[in-house]
Amino acid sequence: MSVTLPTGRALTGLLDLAAHVLGAPAAVLCLDVAGTLSTAATSGLDDAQAEALGPDLMALDQLLEGPGVVTRSRQNNAPGSWRGPRIFAGAAVFGADRVKLGSLWIIDRPSKPEPDRAAFESLSRIAGLIGLEIAEQVAMDGRLAAARAEAERATQAKSKFLSSANHDLRQPYQAIHLFLHLLGSKISDPGQQSLVTRIREAVQSAELLLTSLLELSSLDAGNVRPAVTAVNVGEILEKMIREFEPSALEKGLRLRYVPCATEVETDPLLLERMLRQLIGNAVRFTKTGSVMVGCRHRLGRVRVEVWDTGPGIPDEKRPAIFEEFVQLPGMGPRDRGRGLGLGLAIAERTARLLGHGIDVRSRPGKGSVFSITIPRAEAPERAAVADTISVVLIGGDPVQLTSLRLVLENWNCSVDTAHSAEQAEPEAIASADLIIAEVMGGGGTAVLESLRGRAGSRTPIMLIMGASGPERVSDLEGADVSVLSRPFAPVNLRNVMEAALRRQVSGR
Repeated sequence: MSVTLPTGRALTGLLDLAAHVLGAPAAVLCLDVAGTLSTAATSGLDDAQAEALGPDLMALDQLLEGPGVVTRSRQNNAPGSWRGPRIFAGAAVFGADRVKLGSLWIIDRPSKPEPDRAAFESLSRIAGLIGLEIAEQVAMDGRLAAARAEAERATQAKSKFLSSANHDLRQPYQAIHLFLHLLGSKISDPGQQSLVTRIREAVQSAELLLTSLLELSSLDAGNVRPAVTAVNVGEILEKMIREFEPSALEKGLRLRYVPCATEVETDPLLLERMLRQLIGNAVRFTKTGSVMVGCRHRLGRVRVEVWDTGPGIPDEKRPAIFEEFVQLPGMGPRDRGRGLGLGLAIAERTARLLGHGIDVRSRPGKGSVFSITIPRAEAPERAAVADTISVVLIGGDPVQLTSLRLVLENWNCSVDTAHSAEQAEPEAIASADLIIAEVMGGGGTAVLESLRGRAGSRTPIMLIMGASGPERVSDLEGADVSVLSRPFAPVNLRNVMEAALRRQVSGR
């Protein structure tokens, strides 16, 4: 067996020196690995020749229990009793703690008539240098291993902290979003609307960094559990087009969409996040031309593609674009408008979690094509949803409860509020078209069971949770419940409400 050491070049140099001192053509270093003497480095021998010496070196190694040199004259085997290179002399290799690590051997008789005592002493000193070299490398490996372990512990601690603080960090932004939405709907003065817009942009910039860090931490901590279902990919793409069309038009870009009504098997929220990253990057980095979004069908799978006429990505840079905080050089200085360099890292890890393929094709100066490959699914039946509905809204946080109630009432919903499922009025529960419950921390399953016990099986229930909450845990998989993750925009709230009501109607 051969042992490869990071210091192989230095060891080979020492072997060359040992052979030169004794005027021999070759030298071999053997190390004790788990009780077996193994060749670690050679000079002047090929692998077959070193292998042939193995049995004799193991036998002679037992004579090297202390300092000094053993020569062929002390061997018991007679000349000619074995074939191959001949062993002339050897010295033990000790570590810094005087533990024997192995042995250094000089092969074939030297060209000199007979080495003097100084040559043998030099051989012992070289063996000592080899021991120090190995001991230093082992110590360095230990320090590197400890440093890696400490870095991993720090990363895990960071991810665990951010995951645990997820809810508390997101709550203020959630309330600000809802209140800004209400404020914008109440004022008509252009100057005041401009001020609201600037406040919203500042909040979104801060929230972007927070949300990206929390998403990465949740993925690293293993807290994200996909809720895979049949999803109309066309609806998500149309939503993304509506979201990014104003930004594209502002830059003079054409944002084109090839309609696609295919159903796919995925987590709708996670797919939306991935597509938001890809389409957002395409619009952000494309200066002139167009961005096109569409689908291709490939053997039971759907490949969602985002084409752009941007600067393109050099071949050698493509592996790096999926790393954290990477912004390619040559595209201007780092700034908020160009993103944080986290989007593609999140998209790649999310795709890996879902078992979806994510890929990029690019030609510098011509543009890029990012794609996500997703399994196809059967399209479920859809039904119309009434414009006006009655909602029972449950939540323990007064600020969140108030902001949600005001938004729902602004949409002409009839809203009854309660601080817990037990406090909700039985009449309101019985007549509700939809029940929305905010879940703080854990306990999603318990809240759902409590509401089901009071509302029956036909009333749709929607749970609002933190992104790392129980909606991403297997105990809610397959449950008849819609889930909305914080933080969310009002359009996300409306979309999930509509989906919950459609599922309830089609189930009757």
